[in-house]
Amino acid sequence: MIWVFVYGALGIGLAVFVVFLFQGVRAHSAERQRLPLSDYVAVVGAVLNIVLLVIAVGSLHVAVTTYQDAKHSGEEQTKSLQSSRDALEGVARSLDKQGGTLEKSRQALDASAATAVAQQKLLSQSVANSRKQLGVLQAQWARELEQPDIHALLIYPQSPAIIVQNTSKIKPVRAGLYQIILFNLDRPQGTQLSLVENVATPVDFIEPAGSFLPANLNLVPVPGGPQPVKGDRLFGYLSIGCAECKVHRAYWVFMKYQEDGRYCEAKGMDYPFYKLTTANVEGYVSEFLKRSDLVEMPKQLD
Repeated sequence: MIWVFVYGALGIGLAVFVVFLFQGVRAHSAERQRLPLSDYVAVVGAVLNIVLLVIAVGSLHVAVTTYQDAKHSGEEQTKSLQSSRDALEGVARSLDKQGGTLEKSRQALDASAATAVAQQKLLSQSVANSRKQLGVLQAQWARELEQPDIHALLIYPQSPAIIVQNTSKIKPVRAGLYQIILFNLDRPQGTQLSLVENVATPVDFIEPAGSFLPANLNLVPVPGGPQPVKGDRLFGYLSIGCAECKVHRAYWVFMKYQEDGRYCEAKGMDYPFYKLTTANVEGYVSEFLKRSDLVEMPKQLD
C-alpha cells in the first residue's frame, strides 16, 4: 500500500515540475527571450535527476519486493525445515520405541530359546527314560511270551533210553508227554509190519534250561505182535510235546535193537509212516540212512 503513496507523490512532483517548466518556457516565449545556456543545463540536470529518482524508486521497489519475496520464501523454508525437523524427531522417537520393542523381542526370543533348550533336555531325558521302561517292558513281555521248548535225546541203543530237555531259559515244561512207535522190519506179520512201542509217558516238570534224567524206553509189541530180539531192525518215530510248548516235535528213529541206532528231527511228514508195508519200507529206510542230519545214539554219556 505504501508504494501507492510513493508513486502518487512522485507523480505529483513530476506534474508540478512540468507545470513550472512549462510556465517558465511560456514566459520566456512571451517576452521573446532566449533561455540562457545555464537554464538549459539546469533543466537537463533537473530532468536527469528526475529520471534517476524514478529509476531509484523503481529499483527500491524491486529490491523491497525481492526482499519481501525472499523473506516469505525463507519463512516458508523455515517452516518446511521445522516440519522436517519435527518429522525427523518423530522418526527418531519412533525408532527409539522400535529399538525398545526390538530389544524386548530379542529378550523374549532369548527366553523362548532357553525354554526350548530346557524342554529339549527334558524331552531327551523323557525319551531315555521311556526307552529304559520300554526295554524293561519288552523284557517282561518276552518272559511272559516265552514258551518252553522241549527236545529229546536218544541214548543207549543196547537198552534204549531218552533224555527230555527244556531249552527255554525262562519257562518250565509242565505236563510233557512222549511216546515212540516203531515198525519191526525183520518180523512182519504176513504183508503187514509188526509194531513195537512204549506206553505214552508223562513228564511232570522240567525247570528252565533243565532236563529230565534218562528214562528207559520199554519197547513192547502191540497185542499179538512178536517181541523184538537183538539185531532186529526197528524204524519209526518218537513224538514229544507239552500243552504250553513252543512246538510239538517228532523224530525219525532207526535202530538195530540192543546194538546201535540213529535218529533225526522230522521235517513234517518226511515218510508216509502209516502207509509203510513190507513192499516199500526198505526203500524208505535206505533213503533215511543216507540223510546228512542223522545223530548217532551214544552207547554211553561222557
